[in-house]
Amino acid sequence: MMMKDGLTKRVRLVLGGISKEEPAASTQDFLSLWEKSGERGEDTVYRRGKFFRFCMGQIVTPVYDNEIIVGDFPYREWDCNCCCLPDTIATKERELAIAEVGREFLERAKLKKVPDFEKWNEVFWGGINFGHVIVDYEKVLQVGFGGLEKEIEKRLEDPNLEAGQRSFLSSARETVLGCELLIRRYGEEALRLAETAEPGRAGELREIGSVCKRIAEQPASGFREAVQLIWFIQLLLEIESGVSAFSYGRMDQYLYPFYQKDVESGRLTKDDAQELIDLFWLKNWRYPSRMSDPGRAVSLGGILPDGTDGVNSLTYLMLNATRRLKIFQPKLNARIWNGAPDEYVEACVLTAQENCGPMFYCDEVSIAALKKYGYAEDEAANYGLIGCYEMAVPGKECGNPMGGAVNVGKCLELAMNNGVSMISGERLGPRTGYLNQFKQAGQLEDAFREQTEFALDMLEQRLLYEALCNSRLTPHALESVLIDGCIRQGKDVSCFGAGLTTIGIRMSGLVQTADSFTAVNKLVYQEKVLSIERLWEGISTNFAKDEALRAMLVNRAPKYGNDCDEADRTVRELGQYLCRAVGRRHHISGSSLRPGLFSYLEFMDGERCAALPDGHRARQPFANGVSPAHGRDREGLTAMLRSAAKLDYSLSNNAATLDVKLPLKLFSGENGVRTLSRILQTFFRDGGMQVQLYFLSAGELIKAQESPEEYAGLIVRVTGYSAYFTELDKNLQDEVIMRTASF
Repeated sequence: MMMKDGLTKRVRLVLGGISKEEPAASTQDFLSLWEKSGERGEDTVYRRGKFFRFCMGQIVTPVYDNEIIVGDFPYREWDCNCCCLPDTIATKERELAIAEVGREFLERAKLKKVPDFEKWNEVFWGGINFGHVIVDYEKVLQVGFGGLEKEIEKRLEDPNLEAGQRSFLSSARETVLGCELLIRRYGEEALRLAETAEPGRAGELREIGSVCKRIAEQPASGFREAVQLIWFIQLLLEIESGVSAFSYGRMDQYLYPFYQKDVESGRLTKDDAQELIDLFWLKNWRYPSRMSDPGRAVSLGGILPDGTDGVNSLTYLMLNATRRLKIFQPKLNARIWNGAPDEYVEACVLTAQENCGPMFYCDEVSIAALKKYGYAEDEAANYGLIGCYEMAVPGKECGNPMGGAVNVGKCLELAMNNGVSMISGERLGPRTGYLNQFKQAGQLEDAFREQTEFALDMLEQRLLYEALCNSRLTPHALESVLIDGCIRQGKDVSCFGAGLTTIGIRMSGLVQTADSFTAVNKLVYQEKVLSIERLWEGISTNFAKDEALRAMLVNRAPKYGNDCDEADRTVRELGQYLCRAVGRRHHISGSSLRPGLFSYLEFMDGERCAALPDGHRARQPFANGVSPAHGRDREGLTAMLRSAAKLDYSLSNNAATLDVKLPLKLFSGENGVRTLSRILQTFFRDGGMQVQLYFLSAGELIKAQESPEEYAGLIVRVTGYSAYFTELDKNLQDEVIMRTASF
C-alpha cells in the first residue's frame, strides 16, 4: 500500500520504529566466555578467526517488527572507527610485536630511534585504518559464503604453504564459517518468532527464515536474496573491522541482473523493488550516531568498461529512496560522463537539493587520473567511490585512501617562521629563515618546499611504522577474502595480500596557501605597494594592529575562484607540485602514495595555523579541497567553476572536492533543475573532476543555531557527508555558516 509521499506502509512503520530500538549492553563479555571455553592456544591470526566464529554464535540476532530485510548489531561499540569485538592479543604478545616492529622500522628507515610522531600533528597525520574499501560484494552474490569456504579449503590443500599462509587461510575459513553461522541464526530467530506471530506476519517471518537459511551458504537466487545478502556482508565486515567506510561500489550494476531476471519472470514489480531498496536504505540509516559518519557509499551510473552507459532502472530507484526518505546513509555518488542521460543528471540534481547527496564525479577526468596512476582501462572504468570522496577499484584494492593528511597552510607558516610553529612554539621543521628576511621573489616558495618535503618525509616514515604495526597486530580475514589476491597469496590485507595496496594523502589549506603566494608576489615583489616587513608584522600579530593591511591582502590581491588566470595558475601549479611530491613517496607495499586535492574535516586544520598572507586570520578554518576561500569568490558561479576547471586533476588520483553553494530558490522547479544540470555538465566537459552541492542560506542556519528545537530536521553538507545541523558542535556550525555567508 503506497502512501501519498510514495513510501509504502511497511517502510513508514520501519522508519518510525528505528528510534525505539534499545541497544544491547556490550560485546566485551564475549572474550571472557570464550576464554572459559579453552580455545586460546593458537597464534594471533588463527586465534582471531576462531574468536570471530565464536562471537557469531553469541551475538544477538534481533528481528524487528515489520521488517523483511533483517540484520543489526545493536551494541555500544558499534560506532565509527570503533572496534566492535574485543582484542584477543595478550599484553605480552603485543609488547613483543611492537618491539619487533620497532626493530624492523629502524632498519628500514635507517634511524636510531622511533620518532615521536605525535609531535607533528599540527603539520601532518598518518595512520592505517581498515575499511575505506569496496570489497567484492558481487563475488559473494555469485558464489555465496559456501563458495568462499570451498575456495579457501582448496587452497589449504597445497602442501607447500608456509606456516604464515596456513595460519591466515585457517583463520579465513573460521571467519567464513562464522559468517554462515550468524546468517543461519537470523533465520532461526525469524522461524521462532513465526510460531507466535499473527498469521500475516508469521508468513513473512517464515519467508525471512527461508531466505536466511539459503543465503547462509548459497549464492543469491533473486533480487530480495541479493539485497539481504549484501546487507549481511556489510554487517559482518563492520563487526570484524569496525564501522569504517566499507562502501558498496556500483550497486546499481551488480544488483541489476537479479532485478531484471525477477521482473521478467513476474516475481518482482518495480514497486516491490522500490520497497526493498527503501528498506535497505533504512538498514544503513539504523546507526547509533548521527554525528560520526559510517561512510557507506553507493556509486551510481557512469560509463561501463564496454563503453556504454550504466544508468538503469535501479539507478532511479536508489535516487528515489534518498530523495523521499530524506536520509543521508548510504551516501550517493553520481558518476557523470558525456553519454549520461539528461534525465539521470536532472534526477541527481533534484535529489541533491535535499542536501543528502549525491556528489557528482566526472568519469572522463577521474578515469584518466586512475589510468595515469597505473590502473588498467577496465579497472579504471569500473571505479567506485569510498567513504566521502575517494576513488578505488572494487574487489581488487586495499586502498586506505584516508591514510594521511598534510596541513599545507601549516607548511607555509613554518616557512615564514624558520620552522617553528607560531601556535605551539615547537620546532616542527628545518630552519629556512623568516618572512621578513626574504628580499627576493621565490624565496618564500623555496622555504615552503623545503618545509613540505621534510613533512612528507616524516609522514612517509609514520606510514611505514603504522603499516608494520598493523601487519602484526590487526588481521582482517573477512575483508581479506573479499579482496582479490589474498586467498591466492595466503596473506591478509594487513600483510599486503591484496592485488593492489595503496595509501591516500589528503591536503588542507591548498587554496589559502596558493592565494598567499599570489598576494606576496603581486603586492610585495611586483607592484611593490607592500613591504615584506609590514607584512610579517601583520601576520605575527594576526593583523590586530593593521586591519588596513588585511583589507589590502583580501581585496587587492587576486583570488582563486574568480576566473583570474594569475590566481588560478598559482593554485594549479601548487596542486601539481604537491601531488608530485606525494607521489614520489612510497608505501611499504611498493605502491606510490596517492594524492588527493581534498581535505575532509581537515579544513578545520586552519584552527592549528597562524595568519597567512592571503588575509587568513589565525585559527580560522580553511576552505575544503579546491573550493575558493570563504567569501573570496565574488564573480559568481560560472567564474568559480571556470577557475576550478583549470586545475590539473590528472595527478589527483585519490579524489578532489569542490563545494558549490547555491540558493535553492534560484534553481528550483523544472527549469532550475535543468539549468543547473547543464552547468554541471559544462564544468565537467571543461575538465572539472568533482562537485558537491549545498542548498542553504546563512540566515536559515543562524536561526537554526538560535532555535535548534525548531530546526531538528535541517540537513547540511559538512564535508564528504551530511548531518543534522543542530547536532553539530558549535565550531562546525560556525564553519558551515561562514561558507554560506553570501546567501
